Amino acid sequence: MTNNTTHRAGKLYFPNIEVENLEEYNIGGYNPTVIGDVFHKGRYHIIHKLGYGSSSTVWLARDRHLQRYVSLKILMARQVSTSKESEILRLLSGNSKPTHPGQRFNPRLLDDFTIDGPNGRHRCLVQDLAACSIAVAKEWSSNTMFLVETARSIAAQLILGLSYLHSQGVYHGDLQMHNFFLYGLNIDHLTPDELYTRYAFDTAPVRRLDGASPEPHAPPYAVWSMPIETPADKLADPIIKISDYGTSFVAADTPNPELCTPTLYRPPEALFGDRIVPFAADVWPLGVSLYEVLGERPLFETFTCDKDDVLADIISTLGLPPRRWWDSWANRASSSRKMGSGGRADQPDLFASLAAAEPADVGNGAGKTPESCEWDVEGGEVRALEELFRGCWRGSRRRGGRWRAGGVE
Repeated sequence: MTNNTTHRAGKLYFPNIEVENLEEYNIGGYNPTVIGDVFHKGRYHIIHKLGYGSSSTVWLARDRHLQRYVSLKILMARQVSTSKESEILRLLSGNSKPTHPGQRFNPRLLDDFTIDGPNGRHRCLVQDLAACSIAVAKEWSSNTMFLVETARSIAAQLILGLSYLHSQGVYHGDLQMHNFFLYGLNIDHLTPDELYTRYAFDTAPVRRLDGASPEPHAPPYAVWSMPIETPADKLADPIIKISDYGTSFVAADTPNPELCTPTLYRPPEALFGDRIVPFAADVWPLGVSLYEVLGERPLFETFTCDKDDVLADIISTLGLPPRRWWDSWANRASSSRKMGSGGRADQPDLFASLAAAEPADVGNGAGKTPESCEWDVEGGEVRALEELFRGCWRGSRRRGGRWRAGGVE
């Protein structure tokens, strides 16, 4: 008879899908933070958990000096020597007299310090409190859609925010819906007890497979993220900031960047293994996000998020890529059944269905008149977005004759 440890060779903890990866509570990993911890000479008191990522946990803390709530991000210990996030945030918030309208759509770094714990030394980043990501806001809504004016406002803020980012020589490298956060949450007047009444507080015990105590490398319990309900279909006058600079860099210092963008948002040159042009590579995932902001569903969808499936979906939507990309695609034959004839779409034009909707129903394929979506951009805002994609997709083609999968036309 085998025990649990044998069944889960190499694993230490019973898993819990509602919290961070517990296996990362080890030397070099997460700091074992619990409610009530106090950091930085007693200034920051941990009250709740806001979320987590692959390299950090994020906590709601009470700043005892300023009597306000803040976000406290605690990086894994192994990130101390490699992360440039604090440097990037200082660069972005260093201009006390903003001259670029997009600066206010990037977060401020309020404080920056290190702590020593059983898993090593961790860097801590203090920022203004955010509500939730716009991805989560869509999940909270009844129809996964923003009101039309809200969607337009979010789109404008994201474009301006990225423009400011690039003006400072910074490349984000992980633009996606989960990294665009809503701000303006005002809970400073709430005591911790009042906060727990308004926002559910749930924990789960951390248990080792061998029955030993999880401490000191792991906490005795894990905290579920604070459920800040901000339904997209009820949201008006949003304030958005582009967040999470854990994989960002100054472009001039990084000639060969490595992208961490999820596959569904990844620019095509990365999917084809081509050279990455930092600022240009940020534009594609921004466009994918804007489509999702304006509509109901993502532009590109697959069941597996497999690179070849995503490429097939992109080609079905936008047509053939530059020929050198097509010729370098090793698995195109096995993926051809997912594409239209010759790489053209047999499925409905996703941009046409989006542009045909009434402004209040953008993204539902309502089949209304195209003119109803021509808000204030010549040809319509959705068509402007389509041109952005088609320009990126065709950008690497050489001038000359067109071509089809069987040869040059």
